[in-house]
Amino acid sequence: MPPLILLVVEDEPDVRSYILHLLELQGHSVAGAGDVDQATDVMRSRPHGAFDAILLDVYLPGKPGWALVEQLRREGDVTPVIFLTAAGATQDRVRGLKLGADDYLCKPFSGPELLARLEAVVRRQRTVPTLTYGDLSLDLGRRIAERAGRRLELGKIEFDLLQALIEARGQAVSRSALFHRVWGFEFDPGTGVLDVAVARLRRKLDNDSDPILQTVTGQGYRLELAKNGNSLA
Repeated sequence: MPPLILLVVEDEPDVRSYILHLLELQGHSVAGAGDVDQATDVMRSRPHGAFDAILLDVYLPGKPGWALVEQLRREGDVTPVIFLTAAGATQDRVRGLKLGADDYLCKPFSGPELLARLEAVVRRQRTVPTLTYGDLSLDLGRRIAERAGRRLELGKIEFDLLQALIEARGQAVSRSALFHRVWGFEFDPGTGVLDVAVARLRRKLDNDSDPILQTVTGQGYRLELAKNGNSLA
C-alpha cells in the first residue's frame, strides 16, 4: 500500500501511541487526536480531503466518535472512517455503518488486521472515478476539486454544482435542474440561494485563472472551454 496521510482519534495514550507507531513503521504520515474537538481542529488546519482515512474511537471524552462522523458526512466529507472501539454489540456496529463509517474494528485487534482493514477501505475509496474537463479535476471519492493543479476549497453545495456542470460537458444546465440536483427539491424562482452559490463557486474557480463558469441567458449555466482545453476569457 502506498504511503497514506491518516488521522488517529483515540483518547487512551498507550493505544494511540501503538497505532501511530504501527502506521509510521509502514511509511504513513499520521496525526493524532484525543477527542472530537482536537480532531476537528487538526482537520481544519489541513485542506479539505487531506486525510486518506480516519481511525476513530467511538467512546471519547466529551463528544462521542459518532458526532465526528455525522459532522463530516453533513459537510460532504467522504473521507473513509474505521471505528475502533471495545464495543462489540451489533447495534453499535450497525449505528456506525448507518452514520457513514466504512468499517468497524473491535478492540483488542491485531496490527495486521488493522492494516488489512485500512488497505481495503482506501482501495474501495480510490476505485471511485475522477471527473476531468479541461483543466478541472474532481475526485468524487475524496471530494477534492482542482483547477490546473490548484486545490479548490469547495463546500458541499459548490462541489455538487461543479460536478453537475462538468457532467454536462459544456452544455447549459438549467437553473431548475441545478436546484433539483443540489438541493433535492423543486426550484423556487423567488429564492436567491442558487445565485449566491454560483457566485461563490465562480469566485473560487476564477481565482488567478481565466473565467470558465458562464451564464447562459434564459437557459442557465455552463462551463466554457476553448478547443485546446483551456478556458475562454
